[in-house]
Amino acid sequence: MANPPPRLSLQDVRAELLRLRQGPALGRPGAVTTLSDSLRALLLARQPPLSPAASETTRLVAALRRAIDGLTPHERRYATADFNLLPDSWPTLTERQESLARVLGCSAKTVRRHAGQALDTLALLISDGSYLAEQPPSADAAPVGNAATQPDGTECFFGITRAATVHVVCSALPRSSGRQRPTDPLSYARYAGFADLDALFYVRVRLAQRFPTAAIRDFYPGEYYPGDPDCLIVLGAPHRNGFYAEFGPQLPYHIAPDTGITFSGHGGIRLAPSWTPEGELLADLTVITRLILDRGTTVILLGGCLTLGVLGAAKCLLDGKRGQRNTAYLDGLAPGGDLIIVTTTRKVGGITDTPDLTATEPLLLLTRDTVGGFTTRLDNTARHLHR
Repeated sequence: MANPPPRLSLQDVRAELLRLRQGPALGRPGAVTTLSDSLRALLLARQPPLSPAASETTRLVAALRRAIDGLTPHERRYATADFNLLPDSWPTLTERQESLARVLGCSAKTVRRHAGQALDTLALLISDGSYLAEQPPSADAAPVGNAATQPDGTECFFGITRAATVHVVCSALPRSSGRQRPTDPLSYARYAGFADLDALFYVRVRLAQRFPTAAIRDFYPGEYYPGDPDCLIVLGAPHRNGFYAEFGPQLPYHIAPDTGITFSGHGGIRLAPSWTPEGELLADLTVITRLILDRGTTVILLGGCLTLGVLGAAKCLLDGKRGQRNTAYLDGLAPGGDLIIVTTTRKVGGITDTPDLTATEPLLLLTRDTVGGFTTRLDNTARHLHR
């Protein structure tokens, strides 16, 4: 009877992978001989039989390649470069990451952040063997970087991987609303105090479907003390969410329920929701802001003048295939960088019409690099102002 594969802690596997990716990594296959006996035994026990003449080194490299193939396309891009499996070989990890940054048009810091997340996921796959359930790509699959293997954008835009920590801070109803706000996080009644409850539920459900092993928690603005999440999502608007307001000094816009959205230093653009003569809401403004912090956290602000705009922001990024297209589109405009977009969300009957940015460009798009302020990249506001 075959012995079961040895068990290694996730931390032990990650530490060995960190050492392996230094220097030439798998560009010099003999590097796998430096792995511990336990990890080598674990990898070999799960590797299908090869030719009887295949050496242990060959089988170990094949096992690691199979584990990397079990990553999502987005994570596989970074792991393939980190472990020196691209056609263009570089002798050091730093050179490989800087080369990938040039290809992607982003900073090396952004590549290091995504590479670290990919390494965490790879360690998890090897530790629990879950990559064995993945269907490996065919031998004639397109190479990394080809349009056919581009990720759907969700993981990249949000900075979320399988083992990520996600904090969601949702706007709250004023205390004077008369609703009680239970403090017990396990009590469903605590949700009665959230203002953008439809957006909160939508975000939580969609993220749980997309990233079932990620740890997701929600908070009121007043109870949240910034931790160290991989992704921080803030729902609402500054006048309903005090935590959103704390980002005000870093943002070039102001949101108010009566005057709409005003941009300072960008032509003084002012946009407001659309109403019928009878006072019925036709369309709200949706504002999506992404800020990449030096500590590695991705901050996503999902805002709107009214609750419709906030729900529209959530659906824009997480609504199935359309959300995948939208996030890929946005990350392509500012790879791993800060951005702000404004678009409209309509309500037709009882249906919230989700924006499709690949079909209709946003009203406004601003981006910035790590040292400068926001720069206007797209300005289609005349389309809204002349309605």
